[in-house]
Amino acid sequence: MWDKVIVDRHAELSQWADVLEKVGRIKIPIYAYANNHYAGHGPATVEMFKLLWRARGGELNEPAKINTRAPETLFPL
Repeated sequence: MWDKVIVDRHAELSQWADVLEKVGRIKIPIYAYANNHYAGHGPATVEMFKLLWRARGGELNEPAKINTRAPETLFPL
C-alpha cells in the first residue's frame, strides 16, 4: 500500500507551495517533511512538491548526503 500515491494531493500541495513561496520571499528558512500517510507514498509527495515549488521559481537547498561509510574507531580490531 505504501509504494504508490493513493490520494491525489496535488491541489493541497499547490496551496502549500503558494504559502511557502510567500514565506520564502522574506528569507525565512523552510523545512518541509512528507510521510506516507499524506498521499500514500512519501517520496512521490516530495517529488510533486519539488515540481510545484520550482514552477514558482523556488530554489531548493537539498540536505547534505549522509556518509554511510563505517566510522573510524579509536581502537581498530
